[in-house]
Amino acid sequence: MKPSAVEHRNLSDQVVHYVMEHIRTKGLASGERLPSEMQLSADLKISRGIVREAYRSLRSAGILDISVGRSPRVGAVRSASFANLLQHALATQQASAEQALDLRAAIEVRGAELAAEKRSQADVEALAREVRGMKRGRLDVDVFVRHDVRFHECLGAATGNPLFALIASALREAMATSVRAGIESRSSQAEVLDVVQSHQDIVDAIEAGDAARAAAGMVHHFDEARHALALARSVKKA
Repeated sequence: MKPSAVEHRNLSDQVVHYVMEHIRTKGLASGERLPSEMQLSADLKISRGIVREAYRSLRSAGILDISVGRSPRVGAVRSASFANLLQHALATQQASAEQALDLRAAIEVRGAELAAEKRSQADVEALAREVRGMKRGRLDVDVFVRHDVRFHECLGAATGNPLFALIASALREAMATSVRAGIESRSSQAEVLDVVQSHQDIVDAIEAGDAARAAAGMVHHFDEARHALALARSVKKA
């Protein structure tokens, strides 16, 4: 008797768990090899189709790197899986732009503190470069948004914590949406320049190594962002 679809799915899930445990217990690092489909099928005494399904799930989750003609390898951490999940939550209204902004604030206030403590000169220069790009692009929303988003990604990198950088990258699309809404709600160039200055204040605090001032600057920045997003929502409803 052939296994039912439910049994097949359960077996595939078990293989996923087995591979995850194998990576953990063996202490495998990114890029290290895992058993081939054929080898794992023989080891576990299950069909290659079930192993293939499990490996595909792990590849989609970013846990494995799989290419034709090579054994699977432990994947490098990437933001795509988290980004897709977040975009799905926003697109299906399971989470709101305001909630995404709250998530960013919770992460980036601490990120600003860490950046002030751990930044390199290259990090400071990267942040300052994006602020200059925002100022130059203040008349072009697309250009402004691109530099604003890059600023926050650079901030994640400056923390020295790869998880901050990962989350900043994953939040790129949500970030771009809220930045665009906020900028489009500003009624004058003076208000846009205020946004630029708030970013510059954060850079100055980070460069000075002043974690408290960097965090306070980020709190102020997100307070203004929430206000701008609320204003954009009210204008849209009117």
